[in-house]
Amino acid sequence: MRIATLLLLLPLLLPACSARDSAVAEDGRERLVGLRADDLRLCAGVPNLTAQSAGGEFWTYDRTPPAAGVSAPVPVIGGSLSVSAGSTCRVTFQLVDGKVTRIGYSAASDLPMSQNSACAPVVQGCLRLVDQERVSRE
Repeated sequence: MRIATLLLLLPLLLPACSARDSAVAEDGRERLVGLRADDLRLCAGVPNLTAQSAGGEFWTYDRTPPAAGVSAPVPVIGGSLSVSAGSTCRVTFQLVDGKVTRIGYSAASDLPMSQNSACAPVVQGCLRLVDQERVSRE
């Protein structure tokens, strides 16, 4: 009976993790402003796309993480429980004079309250380096 209860509660865990990742992405939107271009390349990698305009330089990162999912038999129900969530993200950093000035997210998620959750991996490494004071925002 405990396993059945656990499996029934499992669908609640995926949205909680996604909400946490969405909060990380939002935190990055504020805390990475001022990051130098070299530090951004160090922690986020080489962008998928770059563009220049009068407003500055734009670096874009596209991410499609693998869908999270669980499939397990539930004898009480007599079938199987399958929960999955798919999401995609595009993060665009605007750089002026070699420093991040703005960050924009264009994301889609199948889970409620997790709009930018797929964007978290792009900014997580940078946030970690900022927290460890290995890079600085100017």
